[in-house]
Amino acid sequence: MRKAILVLLCVALNIGQLLAQTRTITGKVTDPAGLPLSGVTIIAKGAAGTTTASDGTFKLSVPGSVKVISLSAVGYEGQELSVVGKNEVIVSMKVDNQRLEEVVVTGYGSRRKAEFTGAVSRVSSKKIEQVPMASFEQILQGRAPGLYIASGSGQPGSYARVNIRGVGTLGNGTDPLYILDGMPIEAGVFRTMNPNDFETVDVLKDAAGASLYGSRGANGVIVITSKKGKSGKAQLQFRTQHGVNTQPTIKYDMMNTDQRLQFEETILGPGNILPVNGAGLTGYPGWDYSKNNPRYGTLTPAQQQLEAHLLDSIKGINTDWADHFFRDGKFHSYELNASGGNQGMNYYTSLSAYNQEGIVLRSNLDRYTFRGNLDFKTDRLTVAIRSSAGWSKQSGIESEAGVALANPIAAAYLSLPYVRLFNNAGLPDVKGSNIGANAYDRLFTTTSLINQFKGTLGITATYAVWGGIGLRTTAGVDYRNNNTSRYIDPRSFAGTSISTGNRGSYNEGNNENLQLMTSSGLTFNRTFNSVHTVNAQALLEFISNRYRAFNATGYGLNTKLGITPAAITAGSTTNNMIPTIGGSKTRNALYSLVGVADYSYDKKYTLSASLRRDAPSQVPEGNRNNIFWSVGASWNIMAEDFMASQNFLNDLRLRASYGSSGNANGFSSDYGYITSYGSGGYAGVTGIVPSSPGNPSYKLESQAIANIGVDLSAWNNRLRATVEWYNKKSKNLFASQPISRSTGFLTLSTNAAEVKNTGVEALVAVDVISNKDWTVTIGGNVAYLKNEITSLGSLSEFTAGTGIYRVGLPIGTHYTVGWIGVDPQTGDAIYQDINGNPTSVYSASNNRAAFGTYIPKYTGGANLDARYKNFDFSVLFSFAEGVKRYNNERFFYELGNNGVSYNMTADMLNAWTKPGQVTNFQRVGAGSTRQFSSKDINDASFIRLRNMQAGYTFNFKNPSKAIRGFRIYAQAQNLLTWTKWQGFDPEESNNIATYEFPNPRSYTFGVDVNF
Repeated sequence: MRKAILVLLCVALNIGQLLAQTRTITGKVTDPAGLPLSGVTIIAKGAAGTTTASDGTFKLSVPGSVKVISLSAVGYEGQELSVVGKNEVIVSMKVDNQRLEEVVVTGYGSRRKAEFTGAVSRVSSKKIEQVPMASFEQILQGRAPGLYIASGSGQPGSYARVNIRGVGTLGNGTDPLYILDGMPIEAGVFRTMNPNDFETVDVLKDAAGASLYGSRGANGVIVITSKKGKSGKAQLQFRTQHGVNTQPTIKYDMMNTDQRLQFEETILGPGNILPVNGAGLTGYPGWDYSKNNPRYGTLTPAQQQLEAHLLDSIKGINTDWADHFFRDGKFHSYELNASGGNQGMNYYTSLSAYNQEGIVLRSNLDRYTFRGNLDFKTDRLTVAIRSSAGWSKQSGIESEAGVALANPIAAAYLSLPYVRLFNNAGLPDVKGSNIGANAYDRLFTTTSLINQFKGTLGITATYAVWGGIGLRTTAGVDYRNNNTSRYIDPRSFAGTSISTGNRGSYNEGNNENLQLMTSSGLTFNRTFNSVHTVNAQALLEFISNRYRAFNATGYGLNTKLGITPAAITAGSTTNNMIPTIGGSKTRNALYSLVGVADYSYDKKYTLSASLRRDAPSQVPEGNRNNIFWSVGASWNIMAEDFMASQNFLNDLRLRASYGSSGNANGFSSDYGYITSYGSGGYAGVTGIVPSSPGNPSYKLESQAIANIGVDLSAWNNRLRATVEWYNKKSKNLFASQPISRSTGFLTLSTNAAEVKNTGVEALVAVDVISNKDWTVTIGGNVAYLKNEITSLGSLSEFTAGTGIYRVGLPIGTHYTVGWIGVDPQTGDAIYQDINGNPTSVYSASNNRAAFGTYIPKYTGGANLDARYKNFDFSVLFSFAEGVKRYNNERFFYELGNNGVSYNMTADMLNAWTKPGQVTNFQRVGAGSTRQFSSKDINDASFIRLRNMQAGYTFNFKNPSKAIRGFRIYAQAQNLLTWTKWQGFDPEESNNIATYEFPNPRSYTFGVDVNF
């Protein structure tokens, strides 16, 4: 008996030791073509799990008793693999056609792409990461059909104009809604966020997606999902990138010194337009010292010799002003991120530092960011925590746009070439007439800084109650603070020119936004009888926004106290240095009830619907009951029996949707519906006066949009295409209507206008080559847009600056007098009358709306992605066609007698001087005035080589090494641009070119190291 017991104990001990033993399984995972797959999750019961490296390899320690491991990856069928008697395996994953581009993130959850009824375009992290641009939205250019992004400025950190499927408002509220991990965030505030932290970007373009957001969805929705950790071994990644930003090609041929002197001698002087002082001098040496000047004959030989010497000295000066203001700006970025976890908890965290010097002196951006994401999961409870914090410091130039002489970009091209920058003492030769030196001096004696802090925190928790019923709650905060400061040195020319005190100034301001959001309710997700799937949500949502701003400017600075407010002289009525104070405070809120439901039958047919009640505080209480809705349907044609016999198509789906949404961004004020008052005065007495008449009938701007789409893939999924048609009608748009003058106001902004946007979009990608060593993918997207104003209420049209709003025309239509040319006999301009006939009389009554719009008709992009073994190469183009912009720069360069103090283009040497001369530049002289006309409306269409990148990946086969692999790469941004536009950049985000900061070319080299 004792022997038996001893034997049993020994057996038990041996079994326990056997079970306690562990072994290591290594292997490699590939796709059907034999290419390595990274990020595949590999789990064995009782083990921590791991993921494959960039070369597809993995290493997993498992208990000795493990017999099966499971593999899963997005877009591929899950597998279970027997490892009995195996310590090394090679696995080929199969593509899951039903899970290809598996989910669409709407912000209210995720939906299977195959069952989503709406129009959505996705941009993955691979297209976003490591692009050397600080502003996230500019990285999306050319990536998605119907998404038009025009960079507003090349100043590091500046935001861009973003339009989704045209413009559906007459006001300024054209920005789409941005959702980050389910939480709304401010538009245009991305310079303090790291795009490398983003996993996917989904652009929701139709009612099925935008109507989910009711009063905020009319301009489309951009849903950003940040990265999260994956179960498996902890992974550490270090990234760094360095490069240079250079000036792009500027299509202006400005006069050099010889050309300018020739212009003064042959055109300005004979034109008799220059003022003459007592000595008979005009101040323009090309004419003053010319032998053709009548006063030359009145000079003595000695005086003639002296003036010839002076003219020779001037000819020896040829200042390249652009060379003094522009530079090659350095670029550096560093990032460290870590991720990992197990089946119950995953994490992702990152730290980054970013520094970019602009191509104009003093333009810089420094940014530091942190992100921490945590996911926790039990059998019933799932919690996702998303947090980020960032700080940036932006140093800007004096004026990023405008014909302001403090704008160094304008000064670089308007300054005369024979004027020196420095005086004999080696200092900038500042004085009122030296535009270039004055602007240059300002770069070093003034400052313009914006320090921005931005933080976001979001928590989403779901709890599975029973039978597919769950509880869901989201709470979040988006906080942003801008601290601005501006200093003008009291010792500088700019400082002594300050009218208050003549001793510089110091300005500081603070602008703050706090957004709080909470959303809670019930969810339901269940499949019945394996064919009926229902997914629904019912939520209660509340959003609050608070804005406040304050600024102050003080004068009479004491240089001994530095660049601080302490340097300000206390103001009084005696010294007339009373500081200027300003500020504002406002808030708004939104209360909503949200219902969303999807029903799918047998993976063939899907019906979706949403219903939302919004009560925005910006409208009167009687108009706060706003109902928005959508319906959609999709048909998976491939699931039908009659498609079973064909073997070319892999996916074919038909989608349709219709619904409504609103534009809460369209309000000019949070309280525009009430009569408001402000400070004013009469006859020297201050008081309170009406500032806005108010409108108790205020409504939300709203829209209805219909969409039909087709998705297909073929040739073993190597060919993928999507085509969309849409019709978007916007109504209740704010437009100024005339009212009785007895009210004290001339116009009232009412919900009177309507606009229609219709268009077609297409996206196609094809894997031309796809095998173990080679993959070559060519893709492209294009969007056609027709924008039309269909109603302006009681008006048929009204002007706005250089444009006009007119029923039947698109928004942004230019409105001016038509230009024909120059009369060869008189040199005067020939214009068009109201009927298009020639006339020599310029009159605003002949303005016509026949010269295009700044809203492009065609937009899109094209890309090539290639890989040979470990070498990769990609190219991205973007384009815009049918764009017309007012070239105010060109107009200023051709002002003739109105701008003789400034430099001009060399074309002005061809200005008319004698009868019979055929030219496109009218005479310069008394009685001749250069007028704004259609000559100044230029074609701003372009094709741009947006990005070109090449890299090589090194993978180490020995998993025990500290470094798993690394990638080196080089890239160029904005390399080439094909355009007819004459000027800095055709892509600037407004309709008038006024010396905006041009977009630079960037050349960078980077390394990504995986540990």
